[in-house]
Order: sequence, then C-alpha cells, then structure tokens
Amino acid sequence: MYDFITLNMKYTFMPAYFGLENIAENCARSFTGDCGVFALLFITLCRCAGVPAQWQSGLTAEPDFCGGHDWARFYAPGYGWLYADPSYGTAAVRAGKEERRKFYFGNLDPYRMVANRQFQAPFTVDKAHWRADPYDNQVGELETADRGLRYDEFDRAKEVLLCEEL
Repeated sequence: MYDFITLNMKYTFMPAYFGLENIAENCARSFTGDCGVFALLFITLCRCAGVPAQWQSGLTAEPDFCGGHDWARFYAPGYGWLYADPSYGTAAVRAGKEERRKFYFGNLDPYRMVANRQFQAPFTVDKAHWRADPYDNQVGELETADRGLRYDEFDRAKEVLLCEEL
C-alpha cells in the first residue's frame, strides 16, 4: 500500500477537505493528493486489508521549515505501531532518493509534533460555534462569543527559532 502510493501518486495542493467527497477514493482514482489525502488513502487501504491503521497530524518543524503535516500509523504484529509518511515518501521518489522513501515506511524523522491522533477529532474543549477546519486541525482555532473565526480573520505564524543537534 505504501509502495503503491509513493511510487504512483503525484503531490498536489488540495482545497479544504470539507469540499472534497470520498477523499481516499478520489485519490485512488486521480493519483493526486496532499499529505492528508495520501495518509487517508494509506489508512483506508490498510484497513481494507485488515491492517489496523490510524491518523496522525501536527507540525513538522525542520531546521528551515515549520508547517502543518499529516501522516499515518499502522500496526505490525511483533513490532507494534509503526509510522508511514506517504507524502514524504512521494517527495523522496521525486528527488530520486529511494533509501529515504523506504525510511518513511516504518519510521519518522525527529521533527514531528503530534497534534491529532484522529481525523475529524473533536477539540478537548468544545467550540460553541462552527469550526474553521472540522477535518484536520494542526494549528488550533479561535472564536468570539458570537462566532468562530475563519483563518483569514486573524494573524498566525509558525517559525523555527532554534534547531541544534544534541
């Protein structure tokens, strides 16, 4: 399943997921997606094959980049829960780095901060109003007493302040 995605799919920026129908199925048909779409397809294929799989998303904070990202976990008897990042695997294929592609099946780099362990997960503290992103939220949301705020209504930033090898 990982090989199918990483060796055949093309990374494409996607519109907001709430506007997409049958996300994993459409990815399998179009051979395009982004990190979350690839993770959903991987999870769906695993579950269809009887392999337990789950969603993870959060931030990737690399030495020169910080941003939201999605990946997956799958259960392998004898090993436990392992990671798969089909998006980074697909990027490795584009870069001609086969060893790196293989790394992201069973492993993750150390630059991850998990924010979600479930797709469409509720917030720990319920919101009173509509969510800006009811599907995948890595950066939090804001609301007033009257309504939830859309992302274009407030400023937010992510920045790597320091990255040093220990």
